[in-house]
Amino acid sequence: MKKLWINALLSAMFISISIFVFAERREKEIKIEELPQSVQQFVTSHFDEATITSARIVKYGYHKVLLSDGYELLFDRQGKWLKISNDIGKELPSSIMSLLPQAAQMYMADKYPNYHLSSIERNSHGYEAKIDGTHAMKIHFDPKGKFINETLD
Repeated sequence: MKKLWINALLSAMFISISIFVFAERREKEIKIEELPQSVQQFVTSHFDEATITSARIVKYGYHKVLLSDGYELLFDRQGKWLKISNDIGKELPSSIMSLLPQAAQMYMADKYPNYHLSSIERNSHGYEAKIDGTHAMKIHFDPKGKFINETLD
């Protein structure tokens, strides 16, 4: 009888965890008008030539936005940008560089003036900028923009 209870408890735990994981991975399509106003303003100010083709709520309630010119944008629940990228290595608009802290902008301008920014990401540890040119590189900065390291991509 004790073994039966243990098996039942383990089965219930497995089912509960499976449901939780599945629910976290689902993406929900939303109307463009449902995006936070800050997300809509961000798109119009940095990607004025593009239109939003798809808007979704993804894991953790983040907003994923796909643009007509191939860019993919990720925003947190409050509408602050987390990641800006594209799958084809296309250069990001020059205004995106201003999203990095001043120290990181200066480092990029001094060290890689002939490279173009193809993606940028922000998290609690700092920033990651991906550049394309002669060699693709990932450059990491702390939250204040101080250079940490760079790796070939």
